Amino acid sequence: MSNAESANIKLELSLLNNGLDFILKGIDELFDNYYILREYLNAADIGTKSYKYGVLNLFSGFLLLLKERLFRYKPELIYKGSLKDIRNKLDSGKVPNTVDLDEALEKLEIGPEFVFSEQDVKLIRYVQDVRNKFEHYKISVNKYELWSNLSKFLELIDKFLVEELHISIEKSPEALEITEKIHKIDSVWERVQKERRRQFDRDIKGKIEEFNKSRDRVMRELEIESYYSKGADFLLTNCPDCNERTTLAYGEFKGICTNPECGSGHGLTECAKCGELTPGYPWEPKFFCSSCLDWISEQ
Repeated sequence: MSNAESANIKLELSLLNNGLDFILKGIDELFDNYYILREYLNAADIGTKSYKYGVLNLFSGFLLLLKERLFRYKPELIYKGSLKDIRNKLDSGKVPNTVDLDEALEKLEIGPEFVFSEQDVKLIRYVQDVRNKFEHYKISVNKYELWSNLSKFLELIDKFLVEELHISIEKSPEALEITEKIHKIDSVWERVQKERRRQFDRDIKGKIEEFNKSRDRVMRELEIESYYSKGADFLLTNCPDCNERTTLAYGEFKGICTNPECGSGHGLTECAKCGELTPGYPWEPKFFCSSCLDWISEQ
C-alpha cells in the first residue's frame, strides 16, 4: 500500500478541529438558516430534539476547546489525575481518561493560569446543567432564558477562541464560520430582545390601567393576605422610582407600584446573589440587586 493510500484511510482529528466541528453542529441544530432559534415562533413547540442535540454538541465542543488549551500548555494535562500518575500510565502503554469540566477548569487555573470570571462560570454551569438534564433527566426550560444564555455562551466560546487559543481566522475556515454565525445569531437575538422588551413594556402599561380600576379590591386582598401572613415581607418589594416598599411582588399585578403618587410598573427578576426581587426583564439572565452591588463594592 502506498503512503498516499495509507493517508486516505487514516482517520485523524485534533482536539481543536473536533471541538470546532461539535460547535458548528450545535449551532446548526439550534438555529435555522436565518439564525433564529428553531421553533422560536411556535410558542407551543420548543423543538426539544433540536435543543437537546444543540446543547449536547455545544457543551462537548466547548470542553474540547478547554482541553486544547491545556494540551498547548502541557499535553499530559488533558488526562485525569496527577502528572506523575499520568506519565506512569502513558509509559506503561495505558491511555488515561481525559479531564471532565471540573478538572479542566482546575488545571487551567493551575497550569496556564487562566481563570473564567464568576459570571462566566455561572453561565458555563447553567449550560452544563441543561446538558445533564437533556442527557439524563426530564427538563423544563424557559426558551427565552435558554436562548439568552446560549447566545452568551456562544459569545464566551468566540472570546475563548480568539484570546486563549489565538485562532488565526484566515487559517481556520471552521473558526471563521463559527465567528460569522455567532455574530449573526447575536444580532438577531438583540433585535428580538428589543421587540420583546417593547411588548413587555406595553403590557405593563395595560396592567397599570387595570390595577387603577381594581385598586380598592387589590389593596383589600393585600391587607387580608398581609394579616394572615403576619406582615410577610414577600408581598411587596422596593419600587425603583419612588424608593418605597410598595411594588407588588406576586399575583396578576406583579411589578406594579401601589403608591398612588407613583404608580409605575416594572418587570421583576431575582437577584443572582440574594434572591431578592429586583427590576429586570424576567426572561433575561439574573443580575445583582442594588444592595448586593453595594455589598460587593465594599469588599
